[in-house]
Amino acid sequence: MNLVTGATGLLGTHVMLELLQRGEQVRALKRESSDVDTVKKIIEFYRPQSGLFEKINWVTGDVNDVDTLLQAMENVQHVYHCAAIVSYHKADRKQMYKNNVDGTANVVNAALEMSVSKLCFVSSIAALGKVKGGQWLDENSEWKDSNFNTHYGITKNLSELEVWRGVQEGLNAVIVNPGFIIGPGQFDRSSASVFKKIDEGLAYYPPGGTGFISAQDCASIMYTLMHSNKVNERYIAVSENLPMKELFENIATSLGKTPPYKKASPAILFFARMAERLKEIFLKRKALITKESVKNASIRFYYKNDKLAGVGINSYIPISEAIRSTAAFYKQQ
Repeated sequence: MNLVTGATGLLGTHVMLELLQRGEQVRALKRESSDVDTVKKIIEFYRPQSGLFEKINWVTGDVNDVDTLLQAMENVQHVYHCAAIVSYHKADRKQMYKNNVDGTANVVNAALEMSVSKLCFVSSIAALGKVKGGQWLDENSEWKDSNFNTHYGITKNLSELEVWRGVQEGLNAVIVNPGFIIGPGQFDRSSASVFKKIDEGLAYYPPGGTGFISAQDCASIMYTLMHSNKVNERYIAVSENLPMKELFENIATSLGKTPPYKKASPAILFFARMAERLKEIFLKRKALITKESVKNASIRFYYKNDKLAGVGINSYIPISEAIRSTAAFYKQQ
């Protein structure tokens, strides 16, 4: 039995699909208000008329509710902890620290209490130490307090510390640090929201760049690591390092839109933030462009994936293909 937290999120959904396609039993943790319809649409997008969605054992609960975590982990061997808030908006910061850090501590404690065989924690490349732009980062990159870090990155670093604390107490765990995840999801949340923003029309692209991974590849990597003899290790899950310009162009082309053609200067990015803020005030729609998201997209970092080759992972879905697939799903909504 496998428990997936954050099961209705972009990655959690793909992890469940990976497990179900391999004939594994899946117990999925969701909140009372979670959108399971999108999960069904995504599974049927990849595997139409497969009946896989009906095999999910849904459990209502929360990573901040220890009792429901303990109940959800009964007779569970593997836990895939995907639940997290991904946000660069100040309004989400308090809840993000609670869910990401305290929630991970709760999952770790419950896994220890219920004698779970192995835990896979989804961290982020944002949790790796960054001291300057343009550098190459790997699993040995130590966390450094710097202006390059976002609050999301800080919460993921602190969450990793909770996992390592659990390891010291006897937990078998593996940590995955995915890059920017490309795949079908709820297009008003996390990385998938960039499709919605570009579909609405953009003339400018941000000057930075980062590491990317398809949701399918990330889920497959997690499964492989959980079924390997690797424990108490962290792995960067990045297939390609790309400039944001290329990402935006590929998404726009896949959506049939005119690609952004102007590099955004600091002044343009500032005015874009202000425009989003005004939309948020008057249209009551949460801003997608914030001070932190601008910072995150304005700097170029590069990520090594050499360590995954040690567990036999050498081939990946091209990001351009993942973008086309995601755009096809987006057009159906």
